[in-house]
Amino acid sequence: MQENSLECFLYHSQLAPGADTTCIAAIIKAARTFNWSAGITGMLVFDGERFFQYVEGPPEQLALLVESISRDERHINFTPLFPQARIDQRRFAKWSMAYVIVEDTEPLGTISELQGPGALEKLQELLPLLDAQ
Repeated sequence: MQENSLECFLYHSQLAPGADTTCIAAIIKAARTFNWSAGITGMLVFDGERFFQYVEGPPEQLALLVESISRDERHINFTPLFPQARIDQRRFAKWSMAYVIVEDTEPLGTISELQGPGALEKLQELLPLLDAQ
């Protein structure tokens, strides 16, 4: 599949007060369905309190997704770590949305303190833990 233009985006946020962690299954299901139809791939990491998500795809669809994610009331403190940027190839070409629950919060704490490529590299270290689809 030849793709002319791809962009990526990485952010972190926190589960909103009063939101139950059972909402994660619904988030993953909706993400996998939408992402598949929009040509978006990526990964979501959750540690019980914080979300870290990397998404990649066509710029227009990605911008719409990022806008939707930023307005989602199930999380707060939406913080871009790697703003929408052009990429040459996908990192997660086979996954509409890979998902991992992390019990050790230390790696995520480190990622939240980084910006740009450093944040993305640290997040990729979690790849062996993925529930990828």
